[in-house]
Amino acid sequence: METRRHQKVNRITVLILLACLLFLPGCWGKREVEELAPLIGIGVDLGKKPGTFLITMQLAKPKQGGGESAAKIEDRTFSVEVASAREATEMVYKISSRIPFMGSLKVIVIGEGAAKAGFTDIIDFAQRFSEFRRTMYLVLTKGKAQTLLNIKLRDGELPAMSIKNHMEQGSNLSTFPTVRLGHYLTIIGTQSTAPILPVVETIKSGEDGIEYNNAKEGKELHIQGSGVLRGDRLVDYLTDKETKGYMWLENNVQNRLINTMDDKDKVSFGGQVLKSKTRYKLFDNNGVIGLQYQIQASISVDEVMGVKQQLSEPEWVDLMNQAETSYAKVIQEECELSIKKERELSLDFLGVGRLIEERNPSYWKTIKDQWEEKIADFPLNLNVQVSVHHSGMSSSSSTTND
Repeated sequence: METRRHQKVNRITVLILLACLLFLPGCWGKREVEELAPLIGIGVDLGKKPGTFLITMQLAKPKQGGGESAAKIEDRTFSVEVASAREATEMVYKISSRIPFMGSLKVIVIGEGAAKAGFTDIIDFAQRFSEFRRTMYLVLTKGKAQTLLNIKLRDGELPAMSIKNHMEQGSNLSTFPTVRLGHYLTIIGTQSTAPILPVVETIKSGEDGIEYNNAKEGKELHIQGSGVLRGDRLVDYLTDKETKGYMWLENNVQNRLINTMDDKDKVSFGGQVLKSKTRYKLFDNNGVIGLQYQIQASISVDEVMGVKQQLSEPEWVDLMNQAETSYAKVIQEECELSIKKERELSLDFLGVGRLIEERNPSYWKTIKDQWEEKIADFPLNLNVQVSVHHSGMSSSSSTTND
């Protein structure tokens, strides 16, 4: 009797489980990998017709075995003139016979024309569509994004993948900002801070002191400087030094190579930043509120140039003290150039307003509505301190006495 009861309970349990399976979510709407084309990069330019964009999509053609390395071997890049980003997806699908997979997007390149005219409509799609990730990078290019994404690189890599790799390794140099979509959307949601995006260009052999073997077909990418925006519109560019100053003031310097400039026959130094920290302090000078940047950097000296004779130990210590002063001067100059640019543009790409709001909200409320007018004269002070922790494997120069 007991056995029959157990059998009946088991049958009922099985029926319940089978019924539950009918309501479980499944892969009814799945798409096979063979049907997809991983989207690696998107370029945004102005279209020829009013109200349109020229959208360039760089797709990686999947190969058997898959993997991200396949993007270095086969790609398909299309440009279409459309009124919306969604329309571009449809048109590319019709051409390529594969569905562009948005979840693999690494970088969005904004062409100069679109950057000056405004690109909110395209970014709106990137913000809303569920497949997009906010970790993708945003960059500017002088000229057309279409041209940049269609170049052939000497190493055979896709331009979009190369840009993505540059961005991921950006902290190794700390000379340009790395901006992800999520960060950009956060910045434009503030009242004070102006967005800033890195600039990517191609570089020819011989430009900016860089030469490479022209015998090998292809070009090289160059990331230097940045662009300042008011919302989604490009206002002006920062030079390399101005951008480096921004990196110091934003506390974004992690591992920086830094050289002092040789002044006639004086000694100059080459080295790298081991660590740095930028702190911010509001001060009140007789009722005038200002902000002080306190930059502390630890730097190693890897090169000493201009020493003509062997130095004694005390002389070497004095030389390293000179190195600290020399490095601090370089950092000070870069920061001052960036601050000067902020005042000229009356655009707070340094985020000074954000810092004021964090540290003195009540004072910020009294100035926020006139902040752009106040930027030009708002007191900003710099205090740069550099410490040299070691000077390589030698405590003297490699020169010999005559």
